[in-house]
Amino acid sequence: MNTTTHPRPASRRPHAFRDAWIVETTTGPVKGHPETGVVAFRGIPYAQPPRGELRFRRAQPVEPWTELLIAAHPGDYCAQYRNRTVGWVGSEDCLWLNVVVPVANGHDRGRSGRWWRSSFDRSARRPIVVYFHGGSNVHGSANEPLLTGQYFAQAMDAVVVAVNYRVGMFGQLSLNYAAGGSSATEADSNPGISDLVMALRWIHANAEAFGGDPKRITVMGESSGGAMVTALTAVPEVRGIIAGAIAQSPPVAMVHSPVAAARWADRARAYNPALRRVSAMRVAEVTEHLNRCNDDYLELSGPFAPTIDGDLVSRHPLAIGRSCPGGSVRDDGTPAQEIPLLIGTNADEYLVMRWEWMSTSAQRARVREFAARIGGDAPDIVAEFYRGGRTRADCGRFAGDALFFASATQLASRWPAGRAWVYRLDMATPSLRVSGLGAIHALDLPLLFDRYDAGKGPTALALGGRKTMRATGVAMQKRWKNFIHRGDPGYAPFSEGYATQIFDAGECTVEDPAGERRRAWANVDLMASGAE
Repeated sequence: MNTTTHPRPASRRPHAFRDAWIVETTTGPVKGHPETGVVAFRGIPYAQPPRGELRFRRAQPVEPWTELLIAAHPGDYCAQYRNRTVGWVGSEDCLWLNVVVPVANGHDRGRSGRWWRSSFDRSARRPIVVYFHGGSNVHGSANEPLLTGQYFAQAMDAVVVAVNYRVGMFGQLSLNYAAGGSSATEADSNPGISDLVMALRWIHANAEAFGGDPKRITVMGESSGGAMVTALTAVPEVRGIIAGAIAQSPPVAMVHSPVAAARWADRARAYNPALRRVSAMRVAEVTEHLNRCNDDYLELSGPFAPTIDGDLVSRHPLAIGRSCPGGSVRDDGTPAQEIPLLIGTNADEYLVMRWEWMSTSAQRARVREFAARIGGDAPDIVAEFYRGGRTRADCGRFAGDALFFASATQLASRWPAGRAWVYRLDMATPSLRVSGLGAIHALDLPLLFDRYDAGKGPTALALGGRKTMRATGVAMQKRWKNFIHRGDPGYAPFSEGYATQIFDAGECTVEDPAGERRRAWANVDLMASGAE
């Protein structure tokens, strides 16, 4: 919560029937409000605002408060460029979270039709889902209409927490590194990951106050939010806090080595040497500059990513499963050694490339260069499985598989046997088929969150198809709920013949549905892409 724009009112004795909306947390009392089927607490700060001397530093514990915090509004976006219509938004006072709890007694209304009584069962010990938004580690917020969480919380019968964290220059580039091995003393490695760790600590400490079970915390995210999830599986500090991981369309290889972090940090400092002193929006401008630069550099890990610093992030997420002499798997102290994983992709992640303002020949050249940058067998894979990028669809399929499919299947293959489950979303509505987009990136979100009015929902329903979307969403929600409650979605794990659950107006289990592509990508070292 931005305390500058949302001052905390003085404590006062509320009406007795509203006591059910007040929770005493470890950092101070918060008052929620009723929404459809839930009580919501929005904009709760979990760390100090990372501005001034705390810019580019790891998250620090929030200062406790004694006055009642009215948790009625989400906080600010992390400072960023939204789009041409909205422009620049947000601030550095962006470390907050939303907590959404299903009500105990349904929809209770007074004679006026207004909510007058809504409570939640504080002894329910519901599982907790902690959601990290996507946005290429550059954009996005927990304050997105798609992520309000009330319908998802009801469908999952779980406490849902959406975490806002630092993106772009503020949190996703380790500015303490520099070329030649020198280091900056006014920055820390992995400030963005530290935000997530601090949020998870707060959630774990306050789980029971919201009727949640601190032993059943599942981290979940899509796209770069999914990459945050997979990065956390390599963070020893959250072992014992997270009990499961759901990674949807995660670019798992979006991770920096210290060398890659130094390269991007030097580019940032060259563009604006006064990063510690300029305004937040000037820093956000550097984010946009580096994001555009990657159109030329075409690095798989991109300009903004967690860094393998040997401290907070101890290894690459894909490095799980490295064996000791004798064939046993070394326990490296990370959560990956003991938690279940649900991971998957959409069938047509990046077919949106069909609509880029770029000629097909230019796309083809770009895709071939991208493959060369990835290295290994990637150039041969383009030629054999994607027809050398002959069409725009071929280009889009290669880019989507390189970013999402390849790393997701590699991670699932290396996860402890019987503990990883893979899915694929194949559903496409009439408008998605006509436009050539298919089961596009982020289509899973309106299905799971029951928000067809946000995200990709309106595009998907432009020519109808609600019945198909609903049937697909119900099937996915059932499996997600099983996983969140029991750590097992209820179908065969990936270790059993590379079993994959296909969602398309229902569901079915298919053994190794993309076997040839999976085997080809299995031989590509995606960890090397961010290592040099």
